[in-house]
Amino acid sequence: MGVTASLVRLYRVDQQRRGLSGRLRTAESYLNEQERILGQLDAQAATISAQLKQLEASAHNDEVESKSFEQRIESLRERMNNSRTSKEHSAILTEINTLKADRGLVEERALKSMTKTDELRAEVAKIEEQRVERRKMRDIAAADRDARAAEIKERLAELDTERAAALAGVPATAMSVYQARLLEDEENALAPVEEQDRRNMEYTCGSCCTHLPIELVSILLKRGDITRCPSCKAILYMEETLRDSISDSQQKKKGGKKAVNAE
Repeated sequence: MGVTASLVRLYRVDQQRRGLSGRLRTAESYLNEQERILGQLDAQAATISAQLKQLEASAHNDEVESKSFEQRIESLRERMNNSRTSKEHSAILTEINTLKADRGLVEERALKSMTKTDELRAEVAKIEEQRVERRKMRDIAAADRDARAAEIKERLAELDTERAAALAGVPATAMSVYQARLLEDEENALAPVEEQDRRNMEYTCGSCCTHLPIELVSILLKRGDITRCPSCKAILYMEETLRDSISDSQQKKKGGKKAVNAE
């Protein structure tokens, strides 16, 4: 088996491995996305819960403060009822009115806190619904990922064995070229030679459709050395069916020439 044929064998094994691993990577990616969104929802819930606790603590403090004002006002009313002079009565009344105004501000603030608290509780409930649904999606994605991993495990093991066997036929220098090409363009590391017109010896690269010099085609037919497309740099190879067809045509031509010469 020539170097190019060994590389084609390795490449096809690698393509199958990438195809199987690609489906698993897709499942992994989807699972990671669900985890990411769930994490965002968890963070939002934690932030709002912290705000809610602060508001509840603030509302409690406002309630205590409002009761304190009320107690102070009641105490002053008793003093005012027992006041002996109009001046004392007036002073106490002024203080009561001031306390009422301050209590009104506290109650107004408490009302705003209560309104905001209700809004946050509604938001927490909404986020919790989203978290429940997202957890279901995450669990489904995890199950799908595990199922795909189990499905391809045996086949990947078989391909790993095939790959090890294919590697045995690839020289180190050819392997270096192959690995470098994978980094350049994994999907089109190798490309088949495509026949356009045999009579006029027109052949193109199966990756970029560039017309190939007949010398490159001859190398693949005769020796199978590593040959690269002069345009896209893909490693070229020739399918066995095309190689056999060309060889048969050449043999027929030779046979025809011998018959003519014999006459």
